Amino acid sequence: MRVLVTGGAGFIGSHVVDRLAAHGHEPIVYDRRRSPWHDAAELEHRLGEITDVEALATALEDCDAVVHLAAVADVSDVLEAPVLAEEVNARGTIAVLEAARRAKVERMVYASTIWVYSDCEPDVVDEDTLIATPSHLYTSTKLAGELYCKAYAELYDVPCTVLRFGIPYGPRAREAAVVPAFVNKALAGESLTLAGDGSQFRRFVYVEDLAEGVACSLVPAAANRTYNLASDETVTIREIAEHVQSLVGNTRIEFTPARPGDFGGKEVLSVRARDELGWTAATPFAEGVRRYVAWKTEQANGNGNGRANGHGRANGDDAGSHARAGDAAGEAGDGEPHPAAARKVLVLSADIGEGHDGPARAIAREFAEEEPGTQVSIVNGLVAMGGLLTSVMRDGSVVMFRWLPWLFDAQYHLFMRLRPTRWLSRKLLAMLGSRRMKRLVSAHDPDLVISTYPGCTAVLGELRRKGKLEVTAVSSITDLAGLHFWAHPGIDLHVVTQPESVEEVEAIAGPGSVRWGRPPTTAGCLHPPTRVQARATLELPAQGRIVLVSGGGWGIGDLEGAIAESLRREDATVLCLCGRNDAVRERLEARFAGERRLRLVGFTHRMADYLAAADVLVHSTAGLTVLESLIAGTPVISYGFGVGHVKENNRALERFDLAQVATSRVELGPALERALAAPLEPDPRFAARPSTAAFATGAGRRATALAPWRLSLQRAAAVGAGVVALGFAGLGTGAGYSVLARPLHLTPATGFSTNAPQVGVVVEAPAETVDTVAAAMRSRDLHGSFAVSAAPSTGDLQQLQAAGDDAVPSLAKGGALVRWMATKSRLRRTARSLGIQGHFVYLPPERGFTAGQFLLARSAGGRAVRGRVTLSPGGAVGTLQPGEVIELEVPDAVSGPIVLDELRAALRSQGLESVPVTQLSGSGGTLSASS
Repeated sequence: MRVLVTGGAGFIGSHVVDRLAAHGHEPIVYDRRRSPWHDAAELEHRLGEITDVEALATALEDCDAVVHLAAVADVSDVLEAPVLAEEVNARGTIAVLEAARRAKVERMVYASTIWVYSDCEPDVVDEDTLIATPSHLYTSTKLAGELYCKAYAELYDVPCTVLRFGIPYGPRAREAAVVPAFVNKALAGESLTLAGDGSQFRRFVYVEDLAEGVACSLVPAAANRTYNLASDETVTIREIAEHVQSLVGNTRIEFTPARPGDFGGKEVLSVRARDELGWTAATPFAEGVRRYVAWKTEQANGNGNGRANGHGRANGDDAGSHARAGDAAGEAGDGEPHPAAARKVLVLSADIGEGHDGPARAIAREFAEEEPGTQVSIVNGLVAMGGLLTSVMRDGSVVMFRWLPWLFDAQYHLFMRLRPTRWLSRKLLAMLGSRRMKRLVSAHDPDLVISTYPGCTAVLGELRRKGKLEVTAVSSITDLAGLHFWAHPGIDLHVVTQPESVEEVEAIAGPGSVRWGRPPTTAGCLHPPTRVQARATLELPAQGRIVLVSGGGWGIGDLEGAIAESLRREDATVLCLCGRNDAVRERLEARFAGERRLRLVGFTHRMADYLAAADVLVHSTAGLTVLESLIAGTPVISYGFGVGHVKENNRALERFDLAQVATSRVELGPALERALAAPLEPDPRFAARPSTAAFATGAGRRATALAPWRLSLQRAAAVGAGVVALGFAGLGTGAGYSVLARPLHLTPATGFSTNAPQVGVVVEAPAETVDTVAAAMRSRDLHGSFAVSAAPSTGDLQQLQAAGDDAVPSLAKGGALVRWMATKSRLRRTARSLGIQGHFVYLPPERGFTAGQFLLARSAGGRAVRGRVTLSPGGAVGTLQPGEVIELEVPDAVSGPIVLDELRAALRSQGLESVPVTQLSGSGGTLSASS
C-alpha cells in the first residue's frame, strides 16, 4: 500500500515510516519540512499544512491509506495556545478526513491518546470503557478527532481506525518529553525535578513498538475499530528518574509542585490489540531507556543516525507532534543545516490537474536515481503565492474548464495572445506573487529551483530579472506551444519535452536558453510495454481495435461524443479515462448502460499500459499525454476541448504533423479511420535524452538582472499600465459602476420635482411595435416617451409628436474594454436623428451600465432616467407619486394592451395623468434624488 503519513518527519512519524517500509508498504511523508531522519533519495515527501484540504487531497490522490499523526501534543503547549491546539488537532483532523473522502482512500488511521481515559471513573480501562466528559482541552481536541472519524465512517464510508497511544519515548524524541528531559539533565549533571511526589504513573510504550502497532493496524480487520497501544508495564515518574539516575549517575532527584492538567494515570489494557492485531509492547521500560541513553550518547559523539546533537523538536509525550498552524508532526531539528555534501533542490508545482504534479514527482525521481543524496522538496507553488492567485488561477480554471470553456478561451486570448494585456498580466502576477515566492524560496534555501508550472515560472523569472533572487532557476516545459508564461528571459534554463518547442522558447527567452530533454514522466511511459503485454495486463481482448478516450485529470471535453463515435466501429473496444470527475463518469455510465464494449476508468497510475494497449488515443487536453502516446507508438486525435492553451497546442500538433485535430463529431469519424489505417512504431528517442535533473545539475547562471534604469522604466510603465487598467475597470465595467455610482452621484434620475399631478412615462418596446403600441396608448389617453436606439421613420416620428408622444435615445450596455468610449458619439447621433438639440434625456441599459458611459453621456448633454416603478405584464403598479418616472416594458404587441390597461387603471384611481418624460423634465422641474 502507498501510505501517506502526516507528521512523518517527526518523532513517532519517522519511526512509523520505517516500520511501514519494513512491512512492504510505500510510505510518503506529509509535513512542512523534509524528514531529517531519512535519506532524501529514499523517501517521497509532500510538503503542506495540516489544515489545507486541497493540499492534502492532492497528496492523497495516489495513496491507499493515510496515517494521521500531526498534532499539538505537549500539554504545556496546549495550555499556552488553546486556539492553536484546537485548529491543528480538531480542524486538522477533519481536513485529513475530508481529503481522504475526496481521494477515496481505503483507510484512515487516526492517532489518539490514552489521555481520553483521564476523566473516567474506573482505574482499569479498555476500549469499551464509557468516555467521560473531558476536563482538559487537549483531551477534548483528541476526542473531537475520534468523533469526526466515526462520523466520516458512517456518513461518507471512510474506513477509520483509531489508535489510542500510550506515552511514547525513545530515539528522536522531543527534548521536552519526560525521558529526554531527564537524560539531558543527568548528562549535564543537573538535578532531576519531579512534579508532585512523582507517584503519577504512565503506560509508556517504546516508540518502535508503537510504530509496529500502527503498521499492524492497516490490516482489513482493523477497519472502523479502536485500539489501545500501551505497555502492560506501569511506570511512575519517580521510577523514570531512578532509571536514568542509575544509567547516567552524577545526578540528584528533587520534587516540585504538580503541574495543572497532569494525568494521574490509569491502568490501560491493550488486550484487543493483542487478540486482533497480534501486537504487544515488547520492549521493557528499563531496556527502552537504556536504548535511548545509548542513542543519545551516539548523537552527542556524532556517530548516530540523524542530527548529531539530537536536539530536534519532535513529539511530546503523546501522539503526533507539536505543530503550529498545521505544522505536520516533527519539527525535528528545526533550523539545523543540512550536510554540506547534500544539494538542495526545490521543485515548484501546482495542483491543477496532473500536468504539473506528475512532472514534479518525475523530476524528484530523476535526482534520486542520478544524483543520490540530493534533497528534493516538492511544493505547491501556486498555493504558496497566496489565496487570491489560487482562487483565480486554480479554482477559476476548474469552473471554466467544466462549465464555461468559452470564457476560458476568451481569457486565454486576452492574456496570452495579445501582447499589451499579456505583458500587463505578467506584471500583475509578479506583483501579487513575488513577495510570497521569495519568502518560500528563502525558507527552503535551495541550490536550485525547478518550476513545472508556468505561473511560478513567470514570477521566478521576474524576481531573477530584478536581481531579487540569486538561486539558479530552471523551467520544465511540458506544453508544445503557447509558451509565453512557461518561458522567461529571467530563467537560466528551459528544458522542453519536444524539439519543436525550442524555436518558440528561444524567441521568448533568448538564444541558448533551452534544451530538449527527456519527458518528466514515469518509467513505464518512457519504456512502454508491447501491445500484447499491455492488453494482457489490463485483461483486454488480444484481437480487435481498442480506442482510448481520455479527458485528462479533470475528465473534461466531449467524452460522450468520442465514445459514441468510437463505438460505431463494430470491432472496437472503447476505454474512457474520466480522471477525477466522478460526475462525468456517473453520467456516462447512465448514458451507455449495458454497453459491453465500453470500460469507464477513473484516475489511473497505469497510463503507460493503457496507452500501449490502444490502437488510437482520442484526447481532449493536449499536454504531456500526447507525447506519452506517441512514445508508445499510439496515434493521437485531439478532440473535444479545443479552447485556450489546448487550441494553441492543437495548431502546433497539426503544424508539426504530430497528431490529428477533430473539431466536431463529423470530423472525428474519418480521423479515427485514418489513425487506425496508419499505425505508428514506438519512438525510443525521448527516453534516450538527458533528463531534466541532468540538465539542471549542469545549468549555469545565464540570466542577468536588468540595469537599474530599465527596472525603473519598467516599474513606471507597470504603474502606469495598472492605473490605466484600474481606470478602465472603474469606467468601463458594470462592477466599477456599482462601486462608483453612489459616491460620485452617477445614478440615473427616477423622478422630477413638479406641482402637477403628472408622472413621466418611458416606454421600452421593440422598434417594429412602436406604431402599434403608440396607437394603443392614444386609444387609452396615455402619453409617453419611446426609448429607441435608432430613430423610427419620419412618418412614425411625426405621428408620435402629433399624438403628444415623443422618442428619446436608448443606450446599449457598455461592453468589454473600449466599446463604452463611443457613448458620446452614439448618443449624439441618435439625438440628432430624433431632431433633438441641446440637452436631452436618455434611457441607460438595465445591466452593464458603466461610469464611463454616464460621464460621456453627460458631456454630450444627456441626462439618464430610469423608472422608479417598472411595469411589465402581470406586474403590480402600486402607489404612485407626482413627478415619478414610470418605465413600461412591452416585449411584444400582444403584451402592450395588458400593460397599458394596468397603468391606466392605476392613474385613474390615483388622480394622475401620464406625460412624456421629456415634458416632465422640461416643465421647470429640477432633478430629484434617485431612490
